[in-house]
Amino acid sequence: MTAYEQIWPVAEDHYGIITSAQAKEFGVSKQRMVAMVKSGRLTRLGHGVYQVQHHVPGPNDVYAISVAVAGDGAYLRGASVLWMLGLAPANPTAFYVGTPRRMKRRLPRGFRVRENARCDTVEYEGYEGIRCQRLVEALASAREDGSVDGDRIADAATAANMKGLISDEECAKFQG
Repeated sequence: MTAYEQIWPVAEDHYGIITSAQAKEFGVSKQRMVAMVKSGRLTRLGHGVYQVQHHVPGPNDVYAISVAVAGDGAYLRGASVLWMLGLAPANPTAFYVGTPRRMKRRLPRGFRVRENARCDTVEYEGYEGIRCQRLVEALASAREDGSVDGDRIADAATAANMKGLISDEECAKFQG
């Protein structure tokens, strides 16, 4: 079995994404990962984060990639959660992520990182593997950041309530 065949099942279940740490668990060395990048079988997304060549891109890949590139423990926050869930119009040039520790790595342009930010995270149904801030916290964060204006926050909260993602009481906090 080739190194690519060894990592494919893991990557396939995670938006085509594989980390060098995951590959190491299957006995695939960093040198082999670099060789697969040079041959075009993998694309390097960030420090220790790769995507397999045969992955068919989907609408949520950008969110999965942003969390993976930000590192272990990272999660979507604020406006990015609203955008992923289809509750507000998206800005394709910005990614809001949080991480429980200080970021040492350089991230691509457009990342808005909140460091040393611990919060309860969830994985919304249909978005497996993409850790997110709880929706109520994401609404508050987007309002606080100014990344989504007040009227759109209220609309997003109403839409989330109609989808059963937040309660009536939680929705009321964002109205008016």
